[in-house]
Amino acid sequence: MYSSIISTAIKISHLTQLNTYVVGEDGDVDYHDEKVSIPAYMPGAEQKDVLGFFYKMKKTDQLYTYINPWGLSYLGYSFLEQRKFYAIIIGPYFEEIPNIYGLALQYNLTNQESADLRSVLEKVNVVTAEQISSYEAVLQQFGAMKEAETTPLVIYSSEDKGNKDRNANVDDEAHLVESRYSIEKDFMHAVEKGNKEEALRLISSDNTLFSFSERFPNQPLRRQKNLTIVLNTLLRIAARNSNVPAILIHHISERFSFDIENGENIAVLRSIQDDMIREYCDLVKSNSLQNYSQMIQKVIEHLMSYYDQEIDKTELAALLHTHPGNLSRRFKKETGMTITEYQQDLRINQAKHLLRTENLPIDEIAWIVGYKDPSYFGRVFKKVTGYSPSGYREGGF
Repeated sequence: MYSSIISTAIKISHLTQLNTYVVGEDGDVDYHDEKVSIPAYMPGAEQKDVLGFFYKMKKTDQLYTYINPWGLSYLGYSFLEQRKFYAIIIGPYFEEIPNIYGLALQYNLTNQESADLRSVLEKVNVVTAEQISSYEAVLQQFGAMKEAETTPLVIYSSEDKGNKDRNANVDDEAHLVESRYSIEKDFMHAVEKGNKEEALRLISSDNTLFSFSERFPNQPLRRQKNLTIVLNTLLRIAARNSNVPAILIHHISERFSFDIENGENIAVLRSIQDDMIREYCDLVKSNSLQNYSQMIQKVIEHLMSYYDQEIDKTELAALLHTHPGNLSRRFKKETGMTITEYQQDLRINQAKHLLRTENLPIDEIAWIVGYKDPSYFGRVFKKVTGYSPSGYREGGF
């Protein structure tokens, strides 16, 4: 009976596409499928919301709703199984789009935490009242779903031969593997050089790099997602081999991981593959640090990670076991800019990106990129770009 609880929870996870948990009467999480992880600085992280919700459930065969202080919502259904108390819980989800800027100010988050928060919350489903009603109905049918374990009758078309030989010749398979790794090596080299034309030529949906055995013969979409995840990993490694700052690789990798899991069909996933190759190659071309000394590489990576915060050059120099004056001279010599100018350049470039892609208030953009005074941000932005932030946005640059 216990296995039927888990198998039914798996079905509900697939149906709702929400985090799904089965909690036993001792507060043990017997099953969980987490599509979204809550950051440690948010209330309810590390399944605290789930367990807190569970302990508030008192009645059996009862539907419950829980909303945490940040607006993350959960649905739960309690039931008895062999006289033991269980609950299935799904969530989090939002009933309305959250105000990330307001949350960041209210909970005094750093800009890095705010950026991480935005990345996480973009993955949390915003659901309609009709969807919530459907989820409630599904949970209330948990008992019936648990008992209804059926095996469908399979009907084959007359054209299905049904006797395809799936055992490939050993020599052919060895040749395939050798060819695939040769292509992979050339592909990685092309990405490491930022050569997207060559990388796109080497990778196509029908070449041998992606001719893996059919691990999911009846699940073509899942197979294509797995192949795209493999490609994302290869691209991430190639970018790191070219000394691209880890923080930039992380951001692009996380974004594509989300896109892959939400890809609705094979055509979309193949488009994502092409987009990934182009973006990683552009990333390498624009951000490779391999021409800088190790010391300056570390400084640039630090600036890219903390561009929105005040930089203490004395502390930074101490981390690199050098004198602040020596660090400043070497940075200027290798990059052509002072540390302050480089940081400002990072801030303004990020502001330009947000103005182009996000419908955020300019005050909020100023705060995100590290300027507490929006007026000062406006003056710096105009000095660098020749436009006010609003003019830049309206001009569609």
